[in-house]
Amino acid sequence: MGGGAFGMKLAVVTNILAPYRIPLFEAMARRVEDFTVFLMAKREENRQWDIGPVPFRTKVLHGFHHRPPSAEVSLHWNYGVVPALLRANPDIVVSGGFAPANIEAYIYCKLFGKAYVGWGEFTLRDGAQSSAIRRALRRWMTRGSTASIASSTEALEAYLHYGATRRSVLTSLMPIDVGRFHQEARAFRATQPYADLRRHFSQPIIVSVGRLTDRKGFRDLLSIYERVVAEQPEASLVLIGDGQDRPAYEAIARAQGLHHVHFIGFVKQEILPRYLALADVFVFPTLSDTYGAVLAEAMAVELPVVSSIYAAATADLVQEGVNGYSIVPTEHASAAKRVLDILALSPEDRREMGRAGYRSVQATDFEPSAEAIVQFLRSALAGPALADRADRHDVRPSKAAVK
Repeated sequence: MGGGAFGMKLAVVTNILAPYRIPLFEAMARRVEDFTVFLMAKREENRQWDIGPVPFRTKVLHGFHHRPPSAEVSLHWNYGVVPALLRANPDIVVSGGFAPANIEAYIYCKLFGKAYVGWGEFTLRDGAQSSAIRRALRRWMTRGSTASIASSTEALEAYLHYGATRRSVLTSLMPIDVGRFHQEARAFRATQPYADLRRHFSQPIIVSVGRLTDRKGFRDLLSIYERVVAEQPEASLVLIGDGQDRPAYEAIARAQGLHHVHFIGFVKQEILPRYLALADVFVFPTLSDTYGAVLAEAMAVELPVVSSIYAAATADLVQEGVNGYSIVPTEHASAAKRVLDILALSPEDRREMGRAGYRSVQATDFEPSAEAIVQFLRSALAGPALADRADRHDVRPSKAAVK
């Protein structure tokens, strides 16, 4: 095991325990002496995840939660973070975001001489730029951090904007369980249930996954699909997920005579690879996403993709015409053309585009990501100058490998 399992006590502060984070946290826990994840809340309103026991220590922080009228999730106002960290006594705190719990964790590190590492999926277009207070908070915490971990190139740019030095920032694209998604989809495609489920939908099959809200681009996706079926009348659109705007989208589909739109609803993470495996093309139409893990999950199951430029993952993962295309989802005609371009390919060419996508996300699997992150944290503990350059540890797809 690279890096050894001793000599570092690590605490992570994050909002909730997302299922796609669990394999990464488990791999990190195997590489350190002590590992605890502190959660701001057990769950959030826009997530339907049912998380069972996990093989590492977790603690839900005390706090109260308020959901503003226009917000999708509650704001978390946690307290008692400093005493909780005092009891855990970590050598280093990895903290995701700028919420009250993150601020308290930062203050704890400053008061007690601990290393603080920010872990961000934030970007310069996430709304904070319009608030002088939020800008100042980000600048204060970024400049005072021992180091930072950016989940995308956009996050790296944000860290640099707020005062981090390049040598102190590790870029580790959001890790997912690439191996599991790939293996389960591949095995499912060889079964009779796969063939039976494919026959349930008219073909070709377009799949999209996410919360069914305008902010995630699904109203635009219906307009894109309407243009696709003008050229490919039998194309199905399979929507996986739920959300507050689902009734409106069902009404639009009925009113527009879009008979091949299928609303599947929420699907557990354990069976998501099977639904993704059905697709001929995956479309990610979000209008705002600080990363977009589902794009990487679709690529892990060897799907060609059409992905919004408003997801940070798109710039890092999509190579035009190689593993998919990037789109502006509000430009419906040009977006539909990209979907049609992929559907016009021969089955073998589509499979090759999907294989290129899989190669592009292999480096972001949780094991190599955990190794790079833990090694970087050990370097961060060596002091503000860092024992090694952060960019030598970066976890990104190799464009040469994709081709």
